[in-house]
Amino acid sequence: MECTPVRNLKLDSKDREALKTIRKAQRNGKMLEVVLPAGVMASIFLGNNRAEAAFNIKSTDWVRFAKSMQAIGPMVRKTLIKVARMQLLRDELSPKQRQFWKKIENGCEGVRQ
Repeated sequence: MECTPVRNLKLDSKDREALKTIRKAQRNGKMLEVVLPAGVMASIFLGNNRAEAAFNIKSTDWVRFAKSMQAIGPMVRKTLIKVARMQLLRDELSPKQRQFWKKIENGCEGVRQ
């Protein structure tokens, strides 16, 4: 689907609440991308001498850490799709609102104008 702006779009309060949910999911995903590595580094180095840090580096499950980091984006995307689909179930949507949420569901961002 082409990600062109939806012109003259009028959003109602339910649309705005859904967008708040989307923004919160995106913010939380970005925060998790920072906090997760910081937590791993803190558990390895904080308060440990060289030997303990070396042991922690060796015993850390780096594959699981990498998989966890890779899963953040898809989790956020899944939330966006869920919110958009829930909005599309509303009967009172205008054609422009429906078009907007369909674009969000299909991965477009910033399609309001």
